[in-house]
This record gives sequence, structure tokens and C-alpha cells, in this order.
Amino acid sequence: MEASIAKNLSDTGSVNREQDEIHSLCKVATESFKNDDIQTALGKFKKAYMLSCKVPDKKIQKVCLFNLGAAYICVGKPKKALKCLLKSTTDSGAEDRTGDLFFNLAVAYDEMKEHGKAVKFYEKAINEYGLSEINNISDALIKLGYCFVSLGNLPSAAHSFRLAGHSYQKIDYMEDTAMAMREAANYMIKSKTFSKTEILQTLDSCLVWCKRLSDKQLLGMLYNHLGLHYAETDCFSQARKCFYESMNLCRGTQFSVRKMAVLLQNLGAVDNALNQYEKSLRCHAEAADMYGTLGERNAQGQCLCNLAFAYSQLRNYKMAEFYYQQAMNAFVDAGDLLKQCQVSEGLGATHFCLGNPDQAIFYYKQALTLFGKSKETSNIPRERILAKLTDAIKYK
Repeated sequence: MEASIAKNLSDTGSVNREQDEIHSLCKVATESFKNDDIQTALGKFKKAYMLSCKVPDKKIQKVCLFNLGAAYICVGKPKKALKCLLKSTTDSGAEDRTGDLFFNLAVAYDEMKEHGKAVKFYEKAINEYGLSEINNISDALIKLGYCFVSLGNLPSAAHSFRLAGHSYQKIDYMEDTAMAMREAANYMIKSKTFSKTEILQTLDSCLVWCKRLSDKQLLGMLYNHLGLHYAETDCFSQARKCFYESMNLCRGTQFSVRKMAVLLQNLGAVDNALNQYEKSLRCHAEAADMYGTLGERNAQGQCLCNLAFAYSQLRNYKMAEFYYQQAMNAFVDAGDLLKQCQVSEGLGATHFCLGNPDQAIFYYKQALTLFGKSKETSNIPRERILAKLTDAIKYK
């Protein structure tokens, strides 16, 4: 819901030709609004407002201003919208305390990037809407959530999305419920102020609603997001199930090669985290091939690096060395120094396991040089590589 318009003007009393014409214009505009023909609606609402200035009943003018403001929001002119909406609250000498008015004011401020003011009016709208307007409350909560995100208040954003999910659930809006709960979980994780139990409850709730959806494209996207969030909470088995569901849904000509590559990459990474390295090999290899076809060398390098790591954990160090070298070539092409550093560290460890301490020392030193050239601010990788280099020197 981008903006709300007032009801038709039949309750204002058509006592002359101007009022009849205003009523007719507003009726046409309202229908155009419903059919997403916003330019036609805007033109009709403008004419209705101009005519309303000629009639003595200020209430008619007020409704016309309100509707004109809503139309201006929809055509991307929030300043004009705000001017109309604020004027509609003063023409009668008292503020019209309705949920739709507060909602439209909030949207106008939101579009103007004045998120603090938008929050104030979204909250007023939510408090003003009645129990019969749960869908409006839900939409306002979603917009309120994104305002909090813009303000950097992630815990409040998470609360708003979760409340929106509960509200949509009451009116059985399944898709909206699932998407709101997914957003809630996302910002719960990012805010780092919620317990793991709270996050998992929200993710599990979203998963339940996903099972009731039929839109395969939406489901594929949601399952992938849920898989990432479960992985972020170290619930790798559940993450794998979600990625697997997403991959099954995303097969077919209507889904892009890149989406499948991302899913295979995620599935392989989770298999690595679960120490299921044999399973992960196919995913990493297929994802690397797909990214190569797309010319995405950085993403291809990451898959090759994951493939090399899996082989190293299976103690097939020759294959690990081969794929680390392939990954290095990809990251050089992409110009990613930090990833080149990580590959050099992997090559150092691989050669150490192969009994080649001189080569291990060479690659650890190369990793330190690359780390120094990168823009990485954390000193943890440098200390880790130094410790490995020291061990290799002592071993030699």
C-alpha cells in the first residue's frame, strides 16, 4: 500500500452542479487509482480540488486535498503531497485524526528521506487503525520496519517486521507473512541483540508458512534466504535442507544459471561446514563451471577455493593444490588481493601436508605480502599466517 485515498464523496451531500461534478470526478479518479492508472487519477483529483474551492462546504475541499496528496505520493512527488495533506488537516480548523491521513503523511516523509518524522506518523497510523483494518496495520508495520533500518535501529526494525508477520497471519496473507518473518529474522541476526532461541523461533515460523505457498519463484528465493540465516546461526543441517528445497524449486528454464550457481555454492559451503566433504565436491565443481560460463571470476574463485579446501580435508593434497592454483588465477583476474592472500595461505598449508616446507614457507610469505597490500583492517589473519609460517620454519 503506497498511499490511501478517501471514500467517495456521496456522504457530503450533492446540492448543486459543482458538487455533483466533484463527486463524478472523484469516482472516476478512484477507479483509475484502483487500476494503477495514477496519471489519470491525478488529473481528475486536481480538477475535483479546483472545483471544490468554489463550494462553501470545506469538508469537500478537505477530502479532495487528501486524495490529491495521495495521488502525488504515487507519482513520486512527496513534497507536493505533503503540502496537500497538511493543508487538508487545517482547512476545517481541526486535525482529521484518521489512520489513512497519518499513513500518507508518513509515506510522504519516508519518500523525502525524513525517516524520523515518517516513524512518528507510521506509529500514529498503526494506533489509529481499527481491528477491521489489520491489512493497513500490517503494511504500515512493514514500512515502519524499513524506516528503522534507514535510521540504523535494527532491533526496532526486527520487532516491526515480526509484528507485521503476526498481523498478516491473522488475515491469512500467507506470502506476506512468510516474507515479513524472513525480514524479521534477518534483522534479528544483524542487530545481534536477540537470543538464538528467538531467531530460530522466527525462522521456524517462516518455514511453516513457506510450506503453504505455491509460487515456486518466491519459494525458491525464501528457502535460499532461510538457508543463509540458518547457516548464520550455525544450524547447518537445517540450512542444507532449505538450500536443497530451493535448488529443487529453481530447476527449469525460467530460472537463471546464476541463481543455480548461487544455490550450489551455498549448498557446497554448508556441506563443508558439516564435514561432508565428499558431498560438497560436486556442488563446488558445478558452481565453479557455471560462474565461469557467466564470466564471474571472483565467485568462480571462491567455489574453486572451497573445492580445494574440501579436497584438503579428504587428504587429497594434489587435487587441493591444483584447485588452489585455479582459484588463485581467478582472484588475480578479479583483482581481489585478500582472496589471493587466503589462497596463498591454503597453498602453504597444502604444501606443508605434502612435506614441502620450502614451498609452504614461500606461500606463507606470499600470503603476508598480499595481506599487507589488501585493505583488511583485522589483524587476526596476519597473526594466524605468521604462526603457520613459524611452524613451517621450525619444522624445516
